[in-house]
Amino acid sequence: MIDNYLVSIFIPVYNGEKYLNETIQSVLHQTYSNIELLLVDDSSLDNSYQILKDFALKDNRIKVFKKENGQIVAKSFNFILPHLNGEYFYYSSQDDLFSSDLIENMVKRQNETFADTVLPDLEYYFENKKVNKKIIGLNLDRSVILSGEQALIESLNWNIHGFALFKKSLMNSEFFPEDAFDSDEFITRKLFSKSNKVVFSSGTFFYRQDNLKAITKIFSKKNFYVLNTLEKLYHLLKENKIDKKYVYETQFNFLRVYMKLASIYSFYNFKTETDKTEIKLFLSSFKKTNFNTNFYSENIIYAVKNAKVKFILFLMIFRIPLLFNIVLNLYSKKYKKQFQ
Repeated sequence: MIDNYLVSIFIPVYNGEKYLNETIQSVLHQTYSNIELLLVDDSSLDNSYQILKDFALKDNRIKVFKKENGQIVAKSFNFILPHLNGEYFYYSSQDDLFSSDLIENMVKRQNETFADTVLPDLEYYFENKKVNKKIIGLNLDRSVILSGEQALIESLNWNIHGFALFKKSLMNSEFFPEDAFDSDEFITRKLFSKSNKVVFSSGTFFYRQDNLKAITKIFSKKNFYVLNTLEKLYHLLKENKIDKKYVYETQFNFLRVYMKLASIYSFYNFKTETDKTEIKLFLSSFKKTNFNTNFYSENIIYAVKNAKVKFILFLMIFRIPLLFNIVLNLYSKKYKKQFQ
């Protein structure tokens, strides 16, 4: 018999009426019943809140909350953290789905290994596709047991996914950065690094990809703040003394993402002039603060020594204004086509 501890499942909701019934039903029909489902409505404009209240009337494992629209998931995370009662914690978006044995299999694997963190199979879910891409264990091996540092490294290119059953104590004193887009990806990696071990189980989390109205599918002002997430990840790697080759990859990506976003800024149709001015100041301040002489000096020796030609070129581009403007113009032409 498995240890029957309480699992807290958190789903933030905003205008999710199209998929909510199916998602919530998949949670409630788990073979593992000792769960609490915490649903936070972010002041939806559709019928989402009423749907949540109707479900709560039928199942006392459901707790429904309503808050002011925070526009980013991080604020819902920080809102719900004090309300989590379970020993373990799981997160889902409002349109994702659980196989009926998802929670049970993760709990079983935790019982076997005493791991802080358990990762199930993940399917990139398209409702009308018969065959979808999957992530199973690490390179199809569910028997692998990773240290926290190894899991952090494997997550850098998402060789493992982030929809994990986490021991709630890992969340103690954590705060989801509200000045960053995708800050949950940063916190997930931080929790990996804090875990005694990260293991894998069967059971499938269906990560929906065909909801074109999902917040992750719509580009807006918030997307520019992914740079803050990358900055925090860079410092997390340094604090954990991760091998320089992995820090290098993160720094290189840092430069490329900045160039991409700076190019998008040049043609993006902001909702207001205030938004446009805000992002202009943010990009300027971010470049000045992060891609400075220290950043250049810290990386140029490593790049030359290891023949990282593309990285050297990017370092030079960011150091020479004329080159920066030329490359920025080329990037703008490339990405403008994607926004048309």
